[in-house]
Amino acid sequence: MSGESVCHRPDDPALSEDVIVNPDGSLRNVVVHVVSGLGDRVFAPPAEPAGMDQQGCLFIPHVMPAQVNQFVEFKNSDPAAHNVRSVSTRNRPFNVSMSTKGRSVQRFFAEPEFVKIRCDIHAWMSAWIPVVAHPFFALTSNDGVFRIQGLPAGEYTIEAWHETLGTRSQNVTVTDGGMHEIGFTFAARQN
Repeated sequence: MSGESVCHRPDDPALSEDVIVNPDGSLRNVVVHVVSGLGDRVFAPPAEPAGMDQQGCLFIPHVMPAQVNQFVEFKNSDPAAHNVRSVSTRNRPFNVSMSTKGRSVQRFFAEPEFVKIRCDIHAWMSAWIPVVAHPFFALTSNDGVFRIQGLPAGEYTIEAWHETLGTRSQNVTVTDGGMHEIGFTFAARQN
């Protein structure tokens, strides 16, 4: 990052966000979502766009789930040129120049897929947009906790995805108005 004056941060170095473990062992940036049990139900996307910014020569947030057909607004808050390139197989890829501070553009993803987002100008800049077909997903908070609300009664397979540590899943039975507490354990990555 020191090669670009706008990105150079001697007093606040940018650290990798691919694995962030809290002191208590909980994990940030885990996407938890329903992978089976909803049948053929179709869900309208949220009217409010999700937002991803290029700020401090990083994508913020680093992981941002969105629903199929929900607009995602990409912004450039830096006084540096960036671009937004999607790396996908099920969705049409795009590559948009974000040449000036204040520039924004909206795109959407028509198929469920975990989409990698990159800036080709600054090789260290990357993020993820896990795109799911329904509203039953969550991202672990800074304390490693997640909550999926409004899931109808039924039997489901719930998956937890992490960009580096992989996936874990478990089956859950949800009752009307009930709450069910679950947790996932990821093994440390091997170098």
